[in-house]
Amino acid sequence: MNEEKKEPFPEVPGLELRYTLEEDAPHLKAWLEEPGVLEGFPMADPREIDDSVRHWISFSKYKSSLTAKMDGEPVGLATLCLMPYRKIAHQCLVSIVVSEKARGKGVGTILLNNLIHLAKNSFGIEVLYLEVYEGNRAVSLYHRFGFKECGFQKHFMKEDGEYIGKIVMERVL
Repeated sequence: MNEEKKEPFPEVPGLELRYTLEEDAPHLKAWLEEPGVLEGFPMADPREIDDSVRHWISFSKYKSSLTAKMDGEPVGLATLCLMPYRKIAHQCLVSIVVSEKARGKGVGTILLNNLIHLAKNSFGIEVLYLEVYEGNRAVSLYHRFGFKECGFQKHFMKEDGEYIGKIVMERVL
């Protein structure tokens, strides 16, 4: 499945997308602090979360990040982490997070579909890749969008003495 989904917006009442703004940072931070969310991310404490939020939000100045709003309130964010070097500018890392209350409602699907469109049509990106940790339920979403597993790092993350593997997935656009 190397084509974008034809339906840009599945039925999600009250959902709209816009480019991410710096003012979205507190929402992103709150989502990352929700119980269980950090199991899917490498951050471990408030300082690391703050650093990550600054990094994600920094891409808003390039309009390479989208925020989903449901009934006027931000509920998800997806970012193309653009590469600064010419030799690798044809690819970019995808980061996505959806608030707990909006999960399972199609928000991630809409964000990813529109992010793929943005990558291809606004930035000329040829390859998207993402990193997801073992056990993350979003893997099925990525497979539905044509992402293929292209690497695995068994000892990537260590938490409470336990290793968690990282799956690298890519999609050629």
